[in-house]
Amino acid sequence: MAVSIAAALAIPLITQDGYIIQLLNIAILNTIVVLGLNFVTGWAGQINFGQAAFYGLGAYTTAIATKSGLPWITTPFLSAIVVMAASLALGLPTMRLRTYYLAMTTIGFGEIIRLIIVHWEPVTGGTSGLRAIPGIRIFGIGPEGQVQHYYLLVATLALAMLVAARIRHSVLGRAMIATRDSEIAAEQSGVDTTRTKLIAFMIGAVYAGLAGCLYASSIRFISPDSFSGTQAILLMTMLIVGGMGSIVGCIFGAVALTILPEALRFLGQWYLVLYGLGVIAVIVLAPGGLASLASQFPLRRAGVR
Repeated sequence: MAVSIAAALAIPLITQDGYIIQLLNIAILNTIVVLGLNFVTGWAGQINFGQAAFYGLGAYTTAIATKSGLPWITTPFLSAIVVMAASLALGLPTMRLRTYYLAMTTIGFGEIIRLIIVHWEPVTGGTSGLRAIPGIRIFGIGPEGQVQHYYLLVATLALAMLVAARIRHSVLGRAMIATRDSEIAAEQSGVDTTRTKLIAFMIGAVYAGLAGCLYASSIRFISPDSFSGTQAILLMTMLIVGGMGSIVGCIFGAVALTILPEALRFLGQWYLVLYGLGVIAVIVLAPGGLASLASQFPLRRAGVR
């Protein structure tokens, strides 16, 4: 763990390329969103394609609030409230659904949010998005440049991982795992599976909403394309490739599938072929995801999973 932290902190010292740092910033934000998805899909066993919509809700709430003159410090709370309300409204009637029925519902929810963003042009900017979003400022102090944003996002990711690990080993976390393994057995053991799934769904949405808040304030431009159904599928792919149910796997999957497409750009149109083959190879050769390939490292033995 110490080696991983040291490596993360040393990256800006090794490279001064602003593009690489920005790419890593996006990878960190994707990791936070995938960590949230891991609650409901990896631990509670529910297929959720609505995570990109919650990501977008957090980003647009922050952008609209700060462009309206509200101080940035209020936006994480506003984003959390908005996504909690949306996840509760969606989760209450749908958490009794199972398998692909829930997946179809979350896909529909994501499409509804996208259409609202696109057509509510006076507020959201429509397909043109919102530009010149105010940056992160707390009492007049905030990060300047990609490197300072990088360190802020690394600290946020570390906190998100710590909270996830604590929840995983709590009573709630054990209830999630029991629900995933067998809802009938969990209910017979006294677990309220519907309530457990709803809480997991809401926690995951808050992770996505807070990541969206940081995305809008760091990138300072947002558009509907960043939170589309394609992005929802990509987030699910990151979780599967990294290893469902693994905190470390969320990092591996999100970072790998954020950086890999850019690393293969020099191949032109062929990069999509190799990218797809690489994802298939991981799924076939390592069904447990990239995290299963790292089982020999101390990080896994320390119980981070």
